[in-house]
Amino acid sequence: MRRSRILSAALVSTLTLGVAGAGVSAALVLATPAGAATARDWTMPTPLTEAGGRNSAQDVRITSDGTAVAVWVRDTGQDSQEVWAATRPAKATTWRAPVRVAVTKGQVHATELTTGPDGSATVAWHHYGDSGYTYSSSTLLAGATAWSPAARVSTVSHPAWMALASGPDGRLVAVWTSFGAPADGDGARGLYVSERSAPGGAWSPPAKLTDILAHTPAATVGPDGTVTVAWHDNSGDGTTLRVTSRAPGATEWPAPRSVEGSSSSLGSDIVLQSSASGATLLSWSEAGDMHRFAYRSTPDAPWGAAESAPWDGRPYESGTPQLGPQGEVTAVWEEYSALRTATRSATGAWSAVHTLDDGGAGKVWSPSVGPDGTVTAVWTASDGDVTSATRTGGAWARPVIVGRVDRYDGEGVVATGAGGQVVVVWNRTTGTTDKDEPLQQVWATVATPGASVPSAPAERRDHVGNDGRPDLYAQTAAGALVIYQGTARGTVSTQADGGTWPAGSTVIPFGDLDGDGSNDTLVHTARGELHHYSPPRGRAVTPDVPHTPIGTGWYGLDAFTYSGDFTADGIPDLVARRTETGELLLHAGTENGTFAEGTRIGSGWKGLTIVGAGDLNNDKKADLLGRTATGDLYRYNGTGAGTIGAGTRIGSGWGGMTDFVGIGDLTGDGNDDILGRHTNGDLYRYNGSGAGTIGAGTKIGSGWKSFAAVR
Repeated sequence: MRRSRILSAALVSTLTLGVAGAGVSAALVLATPAGAATARDWTMPTPLTEAGGRNSAQDVRITSDGTAVAVWVRDTGQDSQEVWAATRPAKATTWRAPVRVAVTKGQVHATELTTGPDGSATVAWHHYGDSGYTYSSSTLLAGATAWSPAARVSTVSHPAWMALASGPDGRLVAVWTSFGAPADGDGARGLYVSERSAPGGAWSPPAKLTDILAHTPAATVGPDGTVTVAWHDNSGDGTTLRVTSRAPGATEWPAPRSVEGSSSSLGSDIVLQSSASGATLLSWSEAGDMHRFAYRSTPDAPWGAAESAPWDGRPYESGTPQLGPQGEVTAVWEEYSALRTATRSATGAWSAVHTLDDGGAGKVWSPSVGPDGTVTAVWTASDGDVTSATRTGGAWARPVIVGRVDRYDGEGVVATGAGGQVVVVWNRTTGTTDKDEPLQQVWATVATPGASVPSAPAERRDHVGNDGRPDLYAQTAAGALVIYQGTARGTVSTQADGGTWPAGSTVIPFGDLDGDGSNDTLVHTARGELHHYSPPRGRAVTPDVPHTPIGTGWYGLDAFTYSGDFTADGIPDLVARRTETGELLLHAGTENGTFAEGTRIGSGWKGLTIVGAGDLNNDKKADLLGRTATGDLYRYNGTGAGTIGAGTRIGSGWGGMTDFVGIGDLTGDGNDDILGRHTNGDLYRYNGSGAGTIGAGTKIGSGWKSFAAVR
């Protein structure tokens, strides 16, 4: 069975009107396939904190046993802050209740989170306490739910910037700068290193690495145990980026060296990464958001000169380049209002530049690389959508909208684990305090490699409950969607909440466009955008369900209709009408989960009500119904070749109906049925005969007048 949420970035679509009579009357510029990539099943975004708090997401990691660990800082508003964490075990479907790790006096200035090979996680933070600035840590052992009591890492006065790294043997390395207390003079000033041999062990006495006032240090431990530390040195006339490495078993640190060609700004972030191949990547930012890097192929190899990603001119901004397990480097950046990515091989050759989103990004997040080489890119779109794309096997999957922030430049953190598991955590502003301070809520979503496709496809229009019965969408003028489930009695009853959609949105129940065995939903916005929502089988669609943008050129169309498969290729198709001309267009569903350019299948439909009737004559081909302004009802048989036949009148006197819905087989007799909503709010069912006609109406409900539309 198809599973097609697997292709390249969805490019902005342009809808153009062709020459009348030429057959093609709408052309959609869609994505170009990048090859096969593993699909991801994203969970609905989950809030990890209360809505009215002052929270700030700090980091997220995935442990070696697949547990997701998210850490944030909560401001109590009482001259203290708290470090909090939440976990989601690998096979769990929900996050565990958040746990308070520590309470600090004053402000937490920084946090670092790392994981060990044994499945443990350690968080460290720098804060102001009763005895001045303090550097502390806490560990969550594998399988545990409680964090260890906070342990002080630094006994040196006035610690400042810090870094935390984990080695392959479980050893932790902490690096930090001390300004030195006034009473100590300049003797305590410098860069310090402390180590811990195991998660439950104690931190070693700090050793001074250098006497200079090192800014924003970074650290990493290679697969052979080599420890590498880098920092900004502003002890001379300017700022110099320096790096040094200590070999396994050694006790002395070699003299640091400067990175050739670097011109980093004081205070800009430095990041060190190690790969399973033994390569090391040192990256930093220059001129704001322009990231550069230096590369070392093995611990014994010399550092290369400073490099940049293959951007065309200066990028607007970029994420921190990420090192892969084979020594490859992946960069993501924005330039010329497009989000781009490329990968440098271990030999230094760059891949072709790939466009993730030609609509640009409000904020580029730092990407993440998993131990199997899976790359996850995340960015915030200009309208606040949190969007993600994943690369597996060298191919980028289609971007998916996985959450939302309230500012276009909102940023969060992302982690990729073994087997392609992905966790994305971000802050969402929920209001302000009486002092005009932002109230923020921490949100998270998780993706795993796509689940196996069910052996049997979902029944037509069965969206909720996975009960094999068709469901009805009803939408209010305010945008609230209610999904009514079909019953064994040929009625609709139990309601599911479909959330509230933006004004002007048309929510269209659809078939299985992406081939995952579940029926999908299309949403057409007032701005002419078309989005594809694919909730898990049996779950109601809501605006929070991760979704895929199909394109932005769908303006000038109305009467969006789903009836089934018009082209006999096993993929559902979309019918729409050109509003101004009344031309009827068929947009055939494609293997890559989008739609082909529109083909004209009729004209003169401007005054008709269009109904996706399903298969009315039981020939296994999708049909349409059209109601004229005078109330006559016509059936248009699908040919299976992407066209429809001439209309056959099957009734008259239908002018009193506000809506028609091709509901599918509501009665369970094997024939597709029709629902009609009368202008007085009564709901009627018209049983299909299987021969292309429908029977007399049976009233199955009343009080439906308050809905703006039923579909």
